[in-house]
Amino acid sequence: MTSLWKYFWENDVDNFCRLLAPASYSQTPARSSGPGIGSPSALGTSPRSATKSRKVSGFGAGVSGAKSSTANIGKTEINSRDYCGLTLLLRAASSTSPDAATFVQALLDHPAIDLYVQDPESGWNALHRALYFGNISVARLLLAKERKDLAESFGSNTTKIGHLIKTKDHEGNSPFDLYNATIALRSLKTAEERSKSEDDSDTEEAIGGSEVQ
Repeated sequence: MTSLWKYFWENDVDNFCRLLAPASYSQTPARSSGPGIGSPSALGTSPRSATKSRKVSGFGAGVSGAKSSTANIGKTEINSRDYCGLTLLLRAASSTSPDAATFVQALLDHPAIDLYVQDPESGWNALHRALYFGNISVARLLLAKERKDLAESFGSNTTKIGHLIKTKDHEGNSPFDLYNATIALRSLKTAEERSKSEDDSDTEEAIGGSEVQ
């Protein structure tokens, strides 16, 4: 387990962000090295990474003391997967921790983050997971990051629709399809139950008042 994963599982925001602070990396032509066990390319590549023919420089897996302030986190580590095939971004997007948005922002600030990585089991991307778990602040960060990337590529007046909201999971659902079929329905049901409860309460009070008279 790398230091990034260790700090994430321990909910250690300070060290996690400190480790990612020097998010700089060099670019060299991709040549002979194949995908590692933990790399996203071992389980499929994103639309963005598939068009890039470059290799990110190496990183220090072990970080301690003063080295932590100068360690480079490369593409392989920032997008590494756990035993379930999930990356840090996918995990953080669905985290119930109050610090989830901070973890996500730190990851999005890294130049090598794969914004479009998908869960190999469900096909969910980070926006799917954020919306399913009701992490609206995280969803906004993801969309803002993509919008910023699009603006830098096509200009600030671009009307291009990002890939995040168009990605379909293995059941053919986009992130907002999933949201409408889960969170939105649950919210509507809760509102209806609350309204019914209030109506019943008002009815009981009215009946009670009539009996007193």
